[in-house]
Amino acid sequence: MNSDTNDTSVYELIQLMASLNDTRRAILLALAHVYPRSVSGVQLSRLIGYSGKSRSLYRGVISHLQENEMILIDQLTPKLYAIRINNEHPLLTILVDLCRVHGKHSRKIYLKALEEE
Repeated sequence: MNSDTNDTSVYELIQLMASLNDTRRAILLALAHVYPRSVSGVQLSRLIGYSGKSRSLYRGVISHLQENEMILIDQLTPKLYAIRINNEHPLLTILVDLCRVHGKHSRKIYLKALEEE
């Protein structure tokens, strides 16, 4: 984590994460741990343990996160999307940094889950 990250920014990140529902929070945490890698909708569903189809994620949760500029989505083909966390979002940059420094074990678990497809 950058040494210039102050307590106010960390507090704002905590407030942001607390304001999100469980699914949105799980998505951001998973994407922050695997950053800079992007994932498909199906992969994201598996990472967060979402039992529904990835298409139902798009209808509300994913579109909300995209509208709020928390995630970026690239359409690779008509049915395949690459989803990643928006590392240019000031608070999510802090989250990515925290995950890099303190989430090495969690990152391994997320990456292993991606490999087990």
